[in-house]
Amino acid sequence: MRSRLNYSGLVVAGLGFFLTRFTVTLALYENPVRFYLAGVVPLAIGLGLATFGVALTVGDFRPEVVRTTAMWSVIGFLAMLVLVVLTLIGSTDAAVDLESARSQTYLSNFLIGGSVGGTLTGLYASRNRRQRSELRQQTNRLVTLNRLLRHEVLNAVTAIRGYASLDPERNPERQSVIDDQARDIEETIEEVKYLTEKSSGAGESRTPRDIGESLEQSIQTISAQYPETDVSVEWSSEDLSAYANERLPLVFTQLLENAIVHGDDPSPTVEVDATPTTVTVSVRDEGGGLPENQQSLLETGDIEEFDNPNVGFGLNIVRLLVENYGGDIETVVSGSGTTVTVGLPRVPTGEINEGPTTADLTGVAPAVPHLLVTFVSAIIAGIPYAIASELLGGSVSGIGIFYGTVDPVIGWLTHEFHSIVFAFMYVGVLSLTLERYRDTVRIYEITGVLWGLVVWVVAASFIAPVWLRLLGIPAGVPDFSGRLLVSHLVWGLSLGALTSFGYRYVTPRLTGRGAGVRSP
Repeated sequence: MRSRLNYSGLVVAGLGFFLTRFTVTLALYENPVRFYLAGVVPLAIGLGLATFGVALTVGDFRPEVVRTTAMWSVIGFLAMLVLVVLTLIGSTDAAVDLESARSQTYLSNFLIGGSVGGTLTGLYASRNRRQRSELRQQTNRLVTLNRLLRHEVLNAVTAIRGYASLDPERNPERQSVIDDQARDIEETIEEVKYLTEKSSGAGESRTPRDIGESLEQSIQTISAQYPETDVSVEWSSEDLSAYANERLPLVFTQLLENAIVHGDDPSPTVEVDATPTTVTVSVRDEGGGLPENQQSLLETGDIEEFDNPNVGFGLNIVRLLVENYGGDIETVVSGSGTTVTVGLPRVPTGEINEGPTTADLTGVAPAVPHLLVTFVSAIIAGIPYAIASELLGGSVSGIGIFYGTVDPVIGWLTHEFHSIVFAFMYVGVLSLTLERYRDTVRIYEITGVLWGLVVWVVAASFIAPVWLRLLGIPAGVPDFSGRLLVSHLVWGLSLGALTSFGYRYVTPRLTGRGAGVRSP
C-alpha cells in the first residue's frame, strides 16, 4: 500500500518557494506597472507552484503521478536555467558573473516559468501514461473475457451437444450432465457481467461488504473442495467492511485455491489488517513461490500466455475484480513462500450521516474536491486573522518583510499563501481524529483551534524570528507574542467552521454524493 504522503510533491513545493526568494525585489520599484507585472505576478505564480506542490504532497494522488510531475518540474527549471545562462554568456564579451546574474530578478522569473511549464508537462505526461495503462488493462480484460467464453462456454456447449445426441434410455445421466453444463453457462455469463463492470461504467455500484462474512464463505468453499485443508485467520479487528460487490468471496477463494494447489500448502494463513482508509487481506503459503509472470499478472494485469487457461486464469479474475473495487494487489515472494495482499477501500466504522467517506477524505490524503474546499476556506479564514491582528496593533502588510519588502499587496499575498499551506496540513491533521467523531462540526472547530495553536508555537514563535534573523533583522527566539496567539486561534476557529460548512454543502455538489458534515 502506498505511503500516506507523496514526498515527491515537496520537490515542487520547495522549488516554487525557493524561486520566489528573488522575485519581490522588484516590488521596490516605484513604477506600478513593473511592480505588478514583474514583481507581484511572478511572486503569485511562484507561491501558487509551491501551494500546488503541498497539495500534491498531502492530496489523494497516485504516487507515480506526483513523481512524474516533480521530475518534469525540475527538468523545466534546469532547461530554462541552461537557456538563460547560455543567453547571458552569448550576450557578453567577458565571462558571465554568476553572482550578478543571480541578483537579476528576471532570472528567477524565467526559472519560475520554466518550472511551471515543466509541472504542466508532467501532468500531461501522467495523464498520457494513465491512459496507456487503462488501454492495456482494457486489452487484458478483453483477452480474459475471450478466454472465459472460449474455454467455459464453448466447452459446455460441446458437452451439451454430445449428450443431447445420446439415447436417454441408455444414458440416464444425460439430462443431469446437460443441466450441469447449462448451469455452468449461466454462471459464466454472470461472471462476465461483473468482470465488465469497470469498462461499462457500472463499477460505481460497489456497496459495503463485510470482510468476515466474505472470508467465511470463501473458507467454506475451499473446505468443501479440499477437505484436508486447514485455513487459519488472524484478525486485527473483526468488525471490518470494504467497498466491493457480492463477488468479493470469489477473490479470497481464488487466492486460497492458488495457495493450496500451486503453493503446495495445505494450511495457508489469512491475515486481516486495516488502516483508517484501507482493509488489507493477506494470504500466505509456504510453497515454492509464485512465478514471476503470475506476480506481474496480479500487480499490473500483464498477460503473457493468452491461450493457456491454466496459467493464472483465476488470478486474473482476482485482478479484474479488485480493479473494479478500486483496490490494489501486492505480492511478496521469499524462500519461505508467497504472500499476496489485497487492499480494498475501507468503509468507515460507526454510524456516519453525511460524513466524509474514504472516497472523499482518506487518511492524510484528501481528494481534489476537499482540497478545493480547503483552499477557499483558507483564503476566507485569512480575513478574520487580519482583522484580529489589526485590532491588536499588528498588520498583515508586515508579513511581506519575510519576502523582501513591507507592502500591503505583498503582505496579503504571502499571508494567504501561508494560510492555504497550513490549511492543507490541517486537513491531514483533521483526518487523523477518530472516525466516529470526524464528521461533526465541533471536531472540525476544536481541531482548527488546536492546529492554530500549533502553528503559533512552531511557525510564528520559532521559525518566523529565525527567518528574520537570517534576513539581518533582530528578533528574539522564541517570540511568544500574545497578539499572534489570538490571531492564530481566530484563524483556526474560522478555518474549522468554514471547512465543515464547505464539506457539508459544497463537497456533495462537487462529488455527486450526499455526504457532508454532521452538526454536533
